[in-house]
Amino acid sequence: MEYLKLAQLYKRLEAFSEKSIKVGILARFLKDIPDNHLQKVCLLILGTVFYPWEKNKVSIGEKLAIRAIALATGVNRNVVEKMFVMYGDLGIVAEELTEQKRQRPLFKKTLTIEEVFRTLRKIGELEGEGAIDKKVKLLVDLLIHAGPLEAKYIVRTVLEDLRIGVGEGIMMEAIAEAYGLPLDLVEYAYSILHDFGKVILIIRKGGKHALEDVKPEVGTPIRVMLAVKVDSVSEAFEIVGRPAEVEYKYDGFRVQIHKKGEKIWLWTRRLEDVTKQFPDVVEYIKECLPDRDFIIEGEIVGYDKETGKFLPFQKISHRIKRKYEIGKTVKEIPVEAHLFDIVYYDGQILFKTPFRDRRELLESIVNEKEGKVLLAKKIITSDDKEAQKFFEKAISKGLEGVVFKNLSAPYRPGRRVGYMVKLKPVKETLDVVIVGAEWGEGKRAGWLTSFVVAVKDPETGEFLEIGEVGSGIKEKKESPEDITFSDLTEILKPYIYKQEGKRVFIKPKIVIEVLYDEIQKSPKYSSGFALRFPRMIRLRPDRSPNEIDTLDRVKQLYAKQHGM
Repeated sequence: MEYLKLAQLYKRLEAFSEKSIKVGILARFLKDIPDNHLQKVCLLILGTVFYPWEKNKVSIGEKLAIRAIALATGVNRNVVEKMFVMYGDLGIVAEELTEQKRQRPLFKKTLTIEEVFRTLRKIGELEGEGAIDKKVKLLVDLLIHAGPLEAKYIVRTVLEDLRIGVGEGIMMEAIAEAYGLPLDLVEYAYSILHDFGKVILIIRKGGKHALEDVKPEVGTPIRVMLAVKVDSVSEAFEIVGRPAEVEYKYDGFRVQIHKKGEKIWLWTRRLEDVTKQFPDVVEYIKECLPDRDFIIEGEIVGYDKETGKFLPFQKISHRIKRKYEIGKTVKEIPVEAHLFDIVYYDGQILFKTPFRDRRELLESIVNEKEGKVLLAKKIITSDDKEAQKFFEKAISKGLEGVVFKNLSAPYRPGRRVGYMVKLKPVKETLDVVIVGAEWGEGKRAGWLTSFVVAVKDPETGEFLEIGEVGSGIKEKKESPEDITFSDLTEILKPYIYKQEGKRVFIKPKIVIEVLYDEIQKSPKYSSGFALRFPRMIRLRPDRSPNEIDTLDRVKQLYAKQHGM
């Protein structure tokens, strides 16, 4: 299959902003893809060649992309850089320069999906001495044989910025439309497999019933079931019913633990493999759980060895990001795992098993050991006062709040459903993604400031601006948990894709949690709303941009503010 066909699809998708049109175009295209190309094409449509749980990324950065474009087209690098400043899109730069390029290969070959996919994976996998030069050479080899349209989207793919307005949501809708299936069923299957190509292959071979029978594979992470936010104990009971399990909500990071034979994996809710960063937890799991295959969920929480008190998430986030000197951080920041659910055990899939029975099974197999593995603390109650008292106790211990769970509920991967709700202190926060900033002046010169943040439109997948955050960030680090302007600048620099004067535009990659006084209606921002006095609480490396708060959530909070 020629890569040009895929590039032409990208062009059509980019031309339309209406979701329904994109879904229709994609649905028709997906039906015609041969079985042997499905998995590769579906990944490329999402702008990647790696599955979410794979550690490698295809991105090589703008500087290397500029170098590759210059070499492939025979144009001076300064010219490429000037065009990039003008267009703010290296894909368009590659397209224009390929149209008029001076370098012509002696034997021009037709680029295939297979070749582009294989080469981009190789670019992402290369590391070690000489890796940068090899990555550039591989990209140059592709661009030399690419036509203008192909060059545009190859460059955007290596920069992880395809700009066609298609994410997982639109892919799910397109598959549902193409094969006449309920969207919920497609979403369910994808939440387990994380492979659209495999989902389509299953549909083609067995239809709706085969999709309903999709099973988790130990060693491949599933999307976890998510909780809905509530504002009071009574609202929590109203949604999940009485009696309910009320469980501590720990201030750590959610972990999915897979065990298959001797092999153990630890996955975050973003599907990042953090097994290497937590060798201590791997040993605890071996010590405290049976030698059976399983998929268990819990929270990894840091604690102070001297006081026994829980540490804030910022502390443990240092361990998630650490790639070297892991033994040192294991000693500096001890952790324990608090387990709360099980979805697979010894060949038995537990998605349809009521939560009460899943919890009982978990309790029967865990050998609790303080400082290693514990069951999440919980009560079962129908009483508002008892639940409120348990909530207040959680807050007094420095926890985030509590989670209410429906005792009869099945497990629904990847969804915020009414089976589980979370209650936090009254002050509401939002998880938002940074999409822009301004270079500072005076004593803040050289730092990014005034960070433009956005929420997600659940319909289109677009990120809509909702305000600018400048407070809650320190000029000097006063404690290890503090985030400074310098820290945030270094984190965001690789994601700047355009600059206009002092204003920079940033790829939506970095999620932060913000506190605010009020939500106001405002035409200034694309969401139609503005946060009054927003301040940054913390970075959320455990959240992906797809998991941030939505415009629907903002509308709900606004309505509650005004008693609507």
